[in-house]
Amino acid sequence: MRHPEYYQLGLGLPSNLDEGTSTRKQQSRPSLRRSQSNGMLFDLFEITRPAPRKKIARGRGLKFDSDLTEKCKRMVGMVGLDALAGQIKVFWNLRLSSTAGLAHHSTAQIDLNPRLERFGPEEPERTLLHELAHLIAHSRASGRTIQPHGPEWQSACSELGIPGENRCHDLPLANRVIKRKLAYRCRYCGIIVPRVRKLSRDSACYPCCQKHNGGGYSRRFLLERISIQEAKLLAPEHEWV
Repeated sequence: MRHPEYYQLGLGLPSNLDEGTSTRKQQSRPSLRRSQSNGMLFDLFEITRPAPRKKIARGRGLKFDSDLTEKCKRMVGMVGLDALAGQIKVFWNLRLSSTAGLAHHSTAQIDLNPRLERFGPEEPERTLLHELAHLIAHSRASGRTIQPHGPEWQSACSELGIPGENRCHDLPLANRVIKRKLAYRCRYCGIIVPRVRKLSRDSACYPCCQKHNGGGYSRRFLLERISIQEAKLLAPEHEWV
C-alpha cells in the first residue's frame, strides 16, 4: 500500500503504517507510535510564533515601557555605570499634567508625560535623555549633594548628545491650578507654606535648616498651622480655597 501524497513531500512513513491492519496486541499501545509519527511530521515544518507584544505593566497610573528601559540601560552601560543600568526603569505616568518628566533617584525610575507624544517623536526622546542625565549625575555624586541642574547634570547631558539642554521645558502642557486649603508658617522666619494635604508629622522650614543648621533638621524651625484667613492676608499671591 503506497501513499503518494506523502512521497511527493519527500516524507517516509513509519513501517507500521504500510502494514495495513495490525493485530489487536499491536493496537493496544498506539500512543507511543502516534507520538513518533506526529513528531516526524511536525519536525519538518517551522512553527512560526507571533512577535511578543511590548511589555506594559499597568498600575497606579503607570505604564512600563520595556523598549525605552532597554535603551536607557544600553546608554548608561556605555558610560560605565553598570549598577545603575541594572536598576533603571522607564514608565509613562498618566498622572503627570504640566510636568514633562521626572527622575526618581532612590528607585532609578524615569516617568514621562504621555502628552509629549503630541509634539512629535523628538520630544519624548529629549525628555527621556534630560531625566536620564539626572540619574547619571546623581549616581556619580555617590551621595554628595549636587545642584539639580548643575555642572554634573550638564556634563551628563553632553555625553547623552543634548549639550546646552534647558532646565525647564516650554511645551504647552496643561497647567492645572490646585487651590490650597491648608497653610503653615515657619515660627522662625515667618515664611508661608501652602499645602493641599495636612502634614503627617512635624516638619521644619527647609530654607532655615539650610541657612542656620547646615541642612539638618531642627525643631527651632518647625512649621505651625495657621488659618486660611490669616494666610490670605500674609500671602495673597497663592491660590487659596
